Amino acid sequence: MRTIRLLCSLVLTCTACSSQRPADTSCTAGFTCTTLHVPLDRQRPDGPSLDLPVIAADNVDAPRGVLLLLTGGPGQPGVPLLAALRRNVDPDVLREYRLVMFDQRGTGAGGLNCPALQETVGGSDFLTPPAEAVDQCAKQIGSDVGYYGTPDTVDDIEQLRQFLEVDRLTLDGTSYGSFTAEQYGLKYPDRVRALVLDSVVPHKGFDPMGIDLMAATSAVLRSACQACTTDPVADLAWLVQHGVSGTDLMELLSVSSLNSVNPSLEGIPAALHAARNGDDSTLKELFQRTTSKGLSYDQLSAGLHMATLCSDLRFPWSGKPNRQATLDDVVRRLDPKRLYPYDVATAREQLMIQGCLRWPDARVSTYPAVQELLPRTLILHGSNDLFCPLDWSRWEQSHARSAQLVVIPGSGHSVQRDPRGRQAVRTFLLH
Repeated sequence: MRTIRLLCSLVLTCTACSSQRPADTSCTAGFTCTTLHVPLDRQRPDGPSLDLPVIAADNVDAPRGVLLLLTGGPGQPGVPLLAALRRNVDPDVLREYRLVMFDQRGTGAGGLNCPALQETVGGSDFLTPPAEAVDQCAKQIGSDVGYYGTPDTVDDIEQLRQFLEVDRLTLDGTSYGSFTAEQYGLKYPDRVRALVLDSVVPHKGFDPMGIDLMAATSAVLRSACQACTTDPVADLAWLVQHGVSGTDLMELLSVSSLNSVNPSLEGIPAALHAARNGDDSTLKELFQRTTSKGLSYDQLSAGLHMATLCSDLRFPWSGKPNRQATLDDVVRRLDPKRLYPYDVATAREQLMIQGCLRWPDARVSTYPAVQELLPRTLILHGSNDLFCPLDWSRWEQSHARSAQLVVIPGSGHSVQRDPRGRQAVRTFLLH
């Protein structure tokens, strides 16, 4: 059986063809490692470039073609996570498909490393970033800061498809990876065999203030606490109203809802109630233990995270001359009832708001005009997900021509870690 070809076909651009690296003989058994060379700016193909590590299974003639796994963040690499994520793929799927992963631009060992930002927020979506850490990171990235948006990664995937010499891809994306898969499906629908979207980030309308997620917290907490004699939502609201950081609490609950951590949220209602009654020792321990802080840049790059979010998202100040004044006006008009059990300060202090408020004006991501996903699509969501509210998956299903939504009761974020999620994917991909 032949391995991944190291010579480009004639349909590839010279930029792509000039950059293929020899196969890495130390690569994982059954896989071949190589490097994809992509231009930083596709309008300047002869300008600065990036080397993106690629790992591909050796079953080149797999009957159902390539299955590309897309990681989340944004900021997670692909290649180093192969061993962990391969365990989430059914063995029959691995036989029928050729599994491929790659390090998206700005991730992995060769990715963006902003030490101060990395130390203070790690891979968090919620923790408030120090102003000086944001400024240092933006200055370090410099004039390249606008070339790490999702549309850039989408075009890298298209170049990868050409390099792999296949007509179509099946894409399986989790969390932010689902957003990347959606954007590829919207721009290159004829190049997609099928989509698996796990713990969906919607392809349009994402709110950087997190209002949707704050509003969904009550239902998730109460559902996960059916046997409780206390009200965890009321306890959470009391803590926020009495000085406990809402962004810290959002970080705790979201990380806890990962399927690899504590999707049942066991112990959290009791910790919230104890803290309300004066014993915050367990809550403080959870804050220390259950966090995205401590991740190194090659595990999840905080710099790439910020660069992508600030390019991709639309903010209240977009197109306005005074960012802070515009934000202040929007915050004054927020309805506290929509934020419960959190508060206005939680919305204002989140990473995406406070980070991107200071981020330099740069190239803004542009998206395809078409707003309906055409490929056959499976959407997976865990009922206890506190990273992505279930309504996001419902919205995505309503904006897809042929999409099945599978909600896994009691599961959390990253559903394919759950055996029920893996079985749903197996059924879909082998149908």
